[in-house]
Amino acid sequence: MMSFPGEEVDRQLCRDAIFPIPVACDVPCPKDCVLTTWSAWSSCSHTCSGKTTEGKQIRARSILAYPGEEGGAHCPNGSALQEVRSCNEHPCTVYHWQTGPWGQCIEDTSVSAFNTTTTWNGEASCSVGMQTRKVICVRVNVGQVGPKKCPESLRPETVRPCLLPCRKDCIVTPYSDWTSCPSSCKEGDSEVKKQSRHRVIIQLPANGGRDCTDPLYEEKACEAPQVCQSYRWKTHKWRRCQLVPWSVQQDSPGAQEGCGPGRQARAITCRKQDGGQASIPECLQYAGPVPALTQACQIPCQDDCQFTSWSKFSSCNGDCGAIRTRKRTIVGKSKKKEKCKNSHLYPLIETQYCPCDKYNLQPVGNWSDCILPEGKVDVLLGMKAQGDIKECGQGYRYQAMACYNQNGRLVETSRCNSHGYIEEACIIPCPSDCKLSEWSNWSRCSKSCGSGVKVRSKWLREKPYNGGRPCPKLDHINQVYEVVPCHSDCNQYIWITEPWSICKVTFVNMRENCGEGVQTRKVRCMQNTADGPSDHVEDYLCDPEEMPLGSRECKLPCPEDCVISDWGPWTRCTLPCNQSNFRQRSAEPIRQPAEEGRSCPDAIEKEPCNLNKNCFHYDYNVTDWSTCQLSEKAVCGNGIKTRMLDCVRSDGKSVDLKYCEELSLEKNWQMNASCTVECPLHFVSLKGKMIRKRTVTQPFQGDGRPCPALMEQSKPCPVKPCYQWQYGQWSPCQVQDAQCGEGTRTRNISCVVSEGSSEDFKKVVDEEFCTDIEPTIDGNKKVVLEEMCTQPCPGDCYLKDWSSWSLCQLTCVNGEDLGFGGIQVRSRAVIIQELENQHLCPEQMLETKSCDDGQCYEYKWMASAWRGSSRTVWCQRSDGINVTGGCLVVRQPDADRSCNPPCSQPYSYCTETRTCSCEEGYTEVMSSNGTLEQCTLIPVVVIPTVEDKRGDVKTSRAVHPTQPSSNPAGRGRTWFLQPFGPDGRLKTWVYGVAAGAFVLLIFVVSMIYLACKKPKKPQRRQNNRLKPLTLAYDGDADM
Repeated sequence: MMSFPGEEVDRQLCRDAIFPIPVACDVPCPKDCVLTTWSAWSSCSHTCSGKTTEGKQIRARSILAYPGEEGGAHCPNGSALQEVRSCNEHPCTVYHWQTGPWGQCIEDTSVSAFNTTTTWNGEASCSVGMQTRKVICVRVNVGQVGPKKCPESLRPETVRPCLLPCRKDCIVTPYSDWTSCPSSCKEGDSEVKKQSRHRVIIQLPANGGRDCTDPLYEEKACEAPQVCQSYRWKTHKWRRCQLVPWSVQQDSPGAQEGCGPGRQARAITCRKQDGGQASIPECLQYAGPVPALTQACQIPCQDDCQFTSWSKFSSCNGDCGAIRTRKRTIVGKSKKKEKCKNSHLYPLIETQYCPCDKYNLQPVGNWSDCILPEGKVDVLLGMKAQGDIKECGQGYRYQAMACYNQNGRLVETSRCNSHGYIEEACIIPCPSDCKLSEWSNWSRCSKSCGSGVKVRSKWLREKPYNGGRPCPKLDHINQVYEVVPCHSDCNQYIWITEPWSICKVTFVNMRENCGEGVQTRKVRCMQNTADGPSDHVEDYLCDPEEMPLGSRECKLPCPEDCVISDWGPWTRCTLPCNQSNFRQRSAEPIRQPAEEGRSCPDAIEKEPCNLNKNCFHYDYNVTDWSTCQLSEKAVCGNGIKTRMLDCVRSDGKSVDLKYCEELSLEKNWQMNASCTVECPLHFVSLKGKMIRKRTVTQPFQGDGRPCPALMEQSKPCPVKPCYQWQYGQWSPCQVQDAQCGEGTRTRNISCVVSEGSSEDFKKVVDEEFCTDIEPTIDGNKKVVLEEMCTQPCPGDCYLKDWSSWSLCQLTCVNGEDLGFGGIQVRSRAVIIQELENQHLCPEQMLETKSCDDGQCYEYKWMASAWRGSSRTVWCQRSDGINVTGGCLVVRQPDADRSCNPPCSQPYSYCTETRTCSCEEGYTEVMSSNGTLEQCTLIPVVVIPTVEDKRGDVKTSRAVHPTQPSSNPAGRGRTWFLQPFGPDGRLKTWVYGVAAGAFVLLIFVVSMIYLACKKPKKPQRRQNNRLKPLTLAYDGDADM
């Protein structure tokens, strides 16, 4: 009895195993022909049998040794060395059944007896259901045919039972209580109030349960609240001007004449908004401050000019530009006063332009975005629509229009017969997606054994434009690839060998028919299938390292010699591989030798187990991740990447996974992971104007179209006049009966019109335009027209009014907001009139408030060009505005580059390097400490020409190079020599020039002496030695 892998064990362990059946065999006698055993049957030549095809299998055997001449059994002929048998005798199938996938499990009421008894609200919640699938009859290479063509006995099942999961219905809570309605009215609120109630889902439906169809939110209108009554003050005409009582105005001029300053009063009543009478307390509570009851007035004195009241304005003829007038006349004694006749001081006629119906329409602002019409519209040729929402095609853009009257005042656009816009047709181009070719076929797996990769590709056909679906990342030849791991069965292609041929002896012993030779066999690469090797394929598909030998040396035994079988397979080396372990193979004697023949050799062969030669270790290896695999036709979005396990031999060769699986090695790798291919998106936003927005409720994924880039659209607001109340300027502080101290100041409110923008300059108009507007200023209903003030006395310190709020300043670093919010500041300055009272002055007051509309600015020092030793330096903000503060003081450029000490020497000036230098024509004489000591003239040498008949030599004082030369033309040539550099040192070239000039000077003097010499006259002693060039002569002495 043998156990795996061949170890002999106790026979009792095999008592339940099937005992091998003995098989009869022939043992060749000495000198008999010896044959090999039959080879294994070959694979069947066909998978089925028909009229023209028949499956066949072949096996063969060969001659190992020839018989002797006397008494030995002869070898069979060639046909007896091969056998053929039929295989796959079943007829070839032309029609067969094809099944589809099983459908959803649905409840089957016919098997209700098997249902569970668990119920919910009287309905079965768990039960047995049924699944169905489609079964059709298919003909090979044709398709679906009638079911009668396929054998009914082989028809697969179309229905099977299944278990339905427990059904869960939607469960919601009861409604909450109704929210309360407002109990009191709110002034100016015309909105209809509503009350609501809600409920929530506590169990979502599942497994076919009842859906949540009932509403979760309800609302209803509240009962009409009590109407809030609004109130307003009504003012009546002013009464006659009354003089102030004598006890009050006793020292006033004109007090005894019954004229001068007085007071006049008026009545004030409280009215409802509809004009009905109301009580004064109602207006005191709801109508704001009480209008002034009295005001100052003037009763003219005898010296005053008196006039009648102004008449009504004359009628207009309706033409634009016409003028209307009103008049008054002088009355009483004023007719005789010259000053009252002065029409400049006291005009008797007033004119004004008549109201004109001439209006001018002007465009305001920029054009809006191109806006498509609302609702379903016809799509232009070549345009596409996405569902019911049109994203491209013909639309319109709008520009706001403003209507002005002849005075330039803004009025309603209806006056200009306009609805407030001009519109213009426009086109939003439709997006065109990136167009790629279809996927190519997958390439062959890169490895024929183990894990490799396979590749497929697409190439670019058309680039996207106008926001179409983007292309994936392409390579330099505009292709995109997909690489996925693949696994090739190491036994997919195998080497198949035919039996060895008869040993062909090289040196044939005709008498013995034995000796050494060569035998061959055919080796072919075959595709391995479940039924065995089938088709012959190219040899490169099989592992060349595993290719069996096609020829070998052999030895044909002589008739008397021993004949042994071929070597059996090697036993497996034990792991780990070690040369102390051995493997072996054996052979069996087939024919015993005759008396005079060669005996049988040792039938066992051993060899040590050498690593990577005949013994191998195995381990798992994980491949690299594939590219991100998306759904079909998708170019970006979410996908899955995969990798595979590979079994690798210790020599680096991939082998079948069974070698690693037999060793029970650990596999801790994750083979699948989610991944994302990013999709490029672009969003556009606009600020200001009228804006409408939309949001993405479902982002696109996979092969879906990207969301439209336009998430906001803007349209200019219609321009219409905005009327509102606005404060006027405060009057000077008035202190009663004193020049300084505590007093009051007043201001008025005016009706102004504007376009509503912050940059618009508001114009004052008649108060009749604001009659229907509640007097609120800056959102505050409390109108303050009078307040306490302080008029400082001489020498007092006082605080000025609050300054305007500063710009919103953010906390920024390198132009980035730190997120702390912004701050605005205002202050009240302290005015000090007398320094000795400084200790009594209040401190400067500062106020801050938070803001959120600030910006981050950068500040940079700017400088003008130098003008002499000075230039202008200022700080500029990044928006181009010059500011005070903001720039770092330590980085401020110099605004002055004057020298220290100053350049006070004559003909000196300060250079850009802040050092003193001399003007042109002068050379610097420096002191020992490196400062300029003086500027000296550079000498000029005048050399006489041939025409100079005097023949004498003169040296003259140096002149300023900018002044014209005093030498007459033709008298000589002049050089300005500057032997000193700016540092006061003598230049190098001066030494050479001085030496050459000295020699030239000696030569010229000698020539002149010889030419002018007279023998009869007494000789005069000449001093022909010249002073150095750097010295100047003050005389004109002849030699």
